[in-house]
Amino acid sequence: MRVPASATATKQKLLEYIKRVSAENSEDILYEFELESSLLDKDTVAALSQLYCSIDVAVADELCVDDDARKNKAFVRKCALLNDTGLVFGFVFDASRAQEKIALSIKKIRSLVDFMLEQYPNHFQLECDALKPSAVLSTQDIKTVRSFFHAVETFYTYGRAVPWFLAVLEPLKLRPSVFLGDFAEWQRCNNCGAGSGFSAENAPHTEIEKMLLSFVKLKYEEKKLHYVYPAAEDMIRLHGAFSRAAAEQTETVLDLSYIPDDLFSPYAQNLRLFASEVCMESCTVKVFSGREGPDFCFLND
Repeated sequence: MRVPASATATKQKLLEYIKRVSAENSEDILYEFELESSLLDKDTVAALSQLYCSIDVAVADELCVDDDARKNKAFVRKCALLNDTGLVFGFVFDASRAQEKIALSIKKIRSLVDFMLEQYPNHFQLECDALKPSAVLSTQDIKTVRSFFHAVETFYTYGRAVPWFLAVLEPLKLRPSVFLGDFAEWQRCNNCGAGSGFSAENAPHTEIEKMLLSFVKLKYEEKKLHYVYPAAEDMIRLHGAFSRAAAEQTETVLDLSYIPDDLFSPYAQNLRLFASEVCMESCTVKVFSGREGPDFCFLND
């Protein structure tokens, strides 16, 4: 259920709305909030944590207060509050609003996306339709931005990449924006980029996952990381199966090179070290929707 803008206009109205719907005991309703980051503090985050909800944080103005978004420590703290509470949140970024505040170049856009990815959002909604050519942004640059935004949403949002994205990127030693910019070019070459008619929003997750695995394998091969790729592949496929069990209640049978407990461990956050020190143990598992959420079991040979 999309929450009306009138209910999120001020902190007081937001808290009143949360109190009212909480009293209705609507545990099966997913409330979708779009909030300015200025509304996020300990009180509102604590109240939101009592609801089954998803939060879209509008960020164009907040990220452009300083020319360097990384100086915005208050914004980082707000995102940390959301992460610490376990709330599902993403970012709504309208590049045209940012363009009104700063000289918005491709370099700046990529830097902003890198910064947003550091906050571990669940998803992105990126808008660039109202961008205008400027002294630092040509008409061709705007086409590049559109392709880049399409790639970010395809790979990260619809690829459900938040649990593994930074871990899989770490061995490549690439900034996320560089990696995703390369993915935009890969999409263009494979006729699934912006303007191709391909809709990541309407594509099955399994189809997008195949795209992601093909591209990740290519990048690992470029970096001579053949020995690390099986761990990266297992991580992507296992998390993908869990996401489908949670979202679509579907079962997936996986042939893995590593056991799931190892892949879910903190050691897997360093995939180079993981691939060097954790023994491969081929197994077949079934991922399914259990009583308390997604789960897995080993299948006999």
